[in-house]
Amino acid sequence: MKRRLSLAFILGLIALASSCSLGKGKELGEGGVVQFHNQFNAGQYKQIYAGAAEAFRKSATEADVIALFETLHAKLGNMNQSTQSGWQVNSTDVGTTVSLDYSTDFAEGNGTEKFVFLVTGEKASLFNYNVNSPLLAAAQ
Repeated sequence: MKRRLSLAFILGLIALASSCSLGKGKELGEGGVVQFHNQFNAGQYKQIYAGAAEAFRKSATEADVIALFETLHAKLGNMNQSTQSGWQVNSTDVGTTVSLDYSTDFAEGNGTEKFVFLVTGEKASLFNYNVNSPLLAAAQ
């Protein structure tokens, strides 16, 4: 009986520690979204690229990412307001990934954004970004 109680206590501590780190990961990811939006609105695309996770930077050149963000900004305008519509945190051996979904009001219309951040220590680095809006499908 004593062994079962000890095991249950240890499992409870592990669950509590995991939920705290998952909550911290979500908080860091949300801060990353705020930073991304501020940099996007300011046209600081190089800074977004430089602060992104290595895997993000390996997936596209800086010039390609800057061109993409310039196109997005030209079509969507500044981000005015966003509301989180979903989130998920996964902890792996590589680190913690935080996926955050937002309904976003841009200056020119609405869209949805999906962010994935890689959290290591106290830092959330952009791992993936996707935006969808009817404005992006419109003929140029």
